Amino acid sequence: MSFSIESIAQLDHSKEFAQLHQKFHQFNPLKVLRVDQFEIRHSNVLAWLLDPSENHQLGNFFIKKVVSRLVTRQENEDKLAEIDFLTYMHASFSDIEVYREVKTHANRYIDIVVVVPSQKMVLVIENKFHASESMGQLNDYLEYAKRVYKDFKVIPIFLTLRSDAPTHPEYWVLDYNDLMDIILLHIELNREIMSESIFDFLMHYTAILKEELVQDEEAIQLAQDVYQTNKAAVDFLYLSQHDEFRKQPRYRDIYNWIDGLLIVQQNALKRIYAKKKQTIDYIFKIGSSVLHEAFLSFVQLEDLPIEVYKAHAQVPNFILPEWLDYTETIGEPEQGYWRGHGLIIWFERTWNERLKISIEVGPVPYENRLKLLHALEFQGISIRPTAKLEGKKYTKIYTETLSIIDWANKQEVVTGMETLYHDEDLKGTLRKIAKAVEKIENKLEQEVLEERKISERTSEQFPPNPFVKFAEIQGIDPSLYRIGNKNASFLMSEFRELEKKFGVTREKWWWHDSTFTYWFERLRDDRLKLTLELGPLQADQRIKLINQLEEMGIAFAAQSKLPTSRYTRLFSKPVFIEDWNDEEELYREMVRLFGEDKNQELLEIIKSM
Repeated sequence: MSFSIESIAQLDHSKEFAQLHQKFHQFNPLKVLRVDQFEIRHSNVLAWLLDPSENHQLGNFFIKKVVSRLVTRQENEDKLAEIDFLTYMHASFSDIEVYREVKTHANRYIDIVVVVPSQKMVLVIENKFHASESMGQLNDYLEYAKRVYKDFKVIPIFLTLRSDAPTHPEYWVLDYNDLMDIILLHIELNREIMSESIFDFLMHYTAILKEELVQDEEAIQLAQDVYQTNKAAVDFLYLSQHDEFRKQPRYRDIYNWIDGLLIVQQNALKRIYAKKKQTIDYIFKIGSSVLHEAFLSFVQLEDLPIEVYKAHAQVPNFILPEWLDYTETIGEPEQGYWRGHGLIIWFERTWNERLKISIEVGPVPYENRLKLLHALEFQGISIRPTAKLEGKKYTKIYTETLSIIDWANKQEVVTGMETLYHDEDLKGTLRKIAKAVEKIENKLEQEVLEERKISERTSEQFPPNPFVKFAEIQGIDPSLYRIGNKNASFLMSEFRELEKKFGVTREKWWWHDSTFTYWFERLRDDRLKLTLELGPLQADQRIKLINQLEEMGIAFAAQSKLPTSRYTRLFSKPVFIEDWNDEEELYREMVRLFGEDKNQELLEIIKSM
């Protein structure tokens, strides 16, 4: 017992434990009322928000946004034909009736029922804040609603923390992230006219939701640190109040120890735990996560380099190393998206105790995203039509689960990860992704060739004087440039020097057959564009040169390193010209384009080779 007391005292003295405890115990009156801990109280708040006649000052804003969010969620797309969304959007919902704990004929209770007589619509909301479904529950609720509201359109909703899928196919999916976003949007739009009491309440409530939904990386790291150095104390305190782990062999000794305590000692443990319950629960949940440990074993087995994965406690995620080469083709996603790449794979533990693997296309620039989705669809991957709309950001293209019998068994979880990762359907999806990206890359190269052909066919004369002035200022010898009808191409002397090391091109290229080339050109829309391109060197020399440039920090697409590849653009940027007869404007823009930071960085790297 002396060891237990000492270890608990050490935990209480831990600076990291104190910091984490402080995070969870910032004053929030709703926590004082235990709103955060009981599903029924979240249902009370939700019912209040859904009723336009209540005193929250939102009017029908919340109910309308809930309906619109139901329609825009990808999981609900196959149900859109069932409702007249536009009619609902123009409805006032002034006659809305909201009911709590509605008793069914089977003596079960529906969390929330929303009736809109003027629209002949009923929302049946099953709220699962932490709990899971009960057998036959969803079917019972739906049958009851259809029987009672015979002439109404019944929309059953399965509301969960993180978009868990309902077992009943007719239920629409909604999660607490959706509700939090709606509340925060209302606050943002109406802060100046909101009463302080309503504002404070909504801010306190969204703070509770953020604790559940938003991954606080600092809190996760603190929890892992505390658990690593105070495992004995955390396990002892947590397990002393949770008997559900008694069947797990790894905790047998601790439970034997707890059972041997005197009643007065057990009561003391209960009081200590009660004071720090939320913090201890969080540390145990994060620190003892076998998913995290299993994932670390998985990445070792698969020999994944550290830069392509993150061993997150709840959603460990990774990308394939070869996907790093796709950035040039599919673009970079919005800041903060997973691994900073437009594609992502992750594992998670589902609400019904299954292991799940998912692959998703993320929020890359819309034009790139649309090309990728079309290319994936061409390869046979099913893409919902709404996923291609501008403004859509996330599209899951693969998901699979398998059952885990014992989540305390690390090896079983590792085996599950290996099984899901090496599944033939997943391998097929990865092949389709590679083919889709290759198709985009081939099309881009073809567009370059077509653009060049169009450029050569156009009749507008490229103004020579501004370029000659540019060449003189930059110290470019006349033997290193040519001025054509539509463009002015030029070399840097270093490009010629590189011919000694890497040779000349394997086919006729421009007028010089050198390693790289620059050119200014006049586009059909009257823009001036500067391009830097690597030419069609002999395959082995071209790959050798690319490898050296990659070592120096220049990224290349995988397609560029194929033996059949010919041209690779390293820099390209256009600028609109107001008056092509204004030679001073042309000269200034040439200097500005050539002086772009990215171009100068590339040029300095090439010169240093």
